[in-house]
Amino acid sequence: SGSGAAVGARLVPAALGTDTGASVRLPAALNGAVGFRPSVGRYDGSDITPISHTRDTPGPMANCMADIALLDAVLTGDDTPLPALRAADLRLGLPGYFWQDLDPQVQATAQAALERLRASGVTLIPLDLPGLEASNAATGMPLCLYEQKHDLIAYLQRHDVGVGFEELVARISSPDVKAIFDDLVVPGVLPTPSGELLPLQPLYDSAIAEHRNALIDVYRRAFEQHALHGLLFPTVPVPPPLAAPEASSLESFLRLAHNVDPGSNAGLPGLSLPAGLSDASLPVGLEIDGLPGADRTVLAVGQALESLLGRLAPPARAGAPARD
Repeated sequence: SGSGAAVGARLVPAALGTDTGASVRLPAALNGAVGFRPSVGRYDGSDITPISHTRDTPGPMANCMADIALLDAVLTGDDTPLPALRAADLRLGLPGYFWQDLDPQVQATAQAALERLRASGVTLIPLDLPGLEASNAATGMPLCLYEQKHDLIAYLQRHDVGVGFEELVARISSPDVKAIFDDLVVPGVLPTPSGELLPLQPLYDSAIAEHRNALIDVYRRAFEQHALHGLLFPTVPVPPPLAAPEASSLESFLRLAHNVDPGSNAGLPGLSLPAGLSDASLPVGLEIDGLPGADRTVLAVGQALESLLGRLAPPARAGAPARD
């Protein structure tokens, strides 16, 4: 979040983050910047402290697509220019699941961006993603909670840091993170809505063997059925919240991560770029998701949309930032 704020405030031209559940895309969206989560494995993240090897990936944040493309070229060693996509050739899906229950400010800003895209010739296709919600629910938390313990133990041993897993957990100072470790990660359990605690191991095994593949297939069917270049939706359903204690609550996290969580669990490349400013002068992001491995297509779509929607100007000392 600090990196996203620094980029948005133009303290630095670009930064790197790690996106397990959206920690590149969310800071970028809430700070009016561009954030790219690549397909898992596109960038080397072997020395980054792990949360979930199935979901973890480094990712760049910047204020324009040119800088994101440059960082991608540096991180991959591939400086081949991205393909140029014409607006008239673009086909983007609007999944209903990600366009529901939006804050009115987000809804209005995102819809205005869609109208600009339509007027420029982009084909926008409303669609459903049958099975997405159930497959995602059976995948996300079992993956993250189960892998966190085992990945951290292996990481500490591999780097011989002289601190064991138990000592590391004992030193956690953040109350909300400490509670997650003490109540869920360390004992290896997942609570149900009724309060029952289920063992993580069988849930994780099912997620890896069945549910994650089913989730990816939901996306593949939509792309094939509609011949899409990507999916398009608001990155965050709500405006940036105040930096108050309740912003770190589980309820707030689930609301903020609602639209980005399925793509994280499926390992999709996702790109958040500014859609504009709300009436309250707060940034709203639009996310482009692609199929696993289609990173260059997602980046090319981002380049095309940025040329149509414009970029956010640097924040002014007084008053709200304006469009370039």
